[in-house]
Amino acid sequence: MKPPSDLDDAHIMCRCHEQAVDDFQLQIEMVDLELAMLCDNGDTLPYNETKAQELEERKLKLLAGKRFHLNSRNAYWFYLMKSKN
Repeated sequence: MKPPSDLDDAHIMCRCHEQAVDDFQLQIEMVDLELAMLCDNGDTLPYNETKAQELEERKLKLLAGKRFHLNSRNAYWFYLMKSKN
């Protein structure tokens, strides 16, 4: 994460990370829908277990990316708040 050059840069970076969080959330929701499609009555069908495992691994990576962007957004927000004082 690069430090902001000024307040405008911090605001832009904060907003970029907010948008990234929204995108990651949409991708996570899509994975959840794909996982649900592999099931019958809540149980993963045996021939879909490999695909379900791949989707779970993808979801974990997406959650890690979302966490990174949330933390980055919070850091830029903190910078903006400290600059007001």
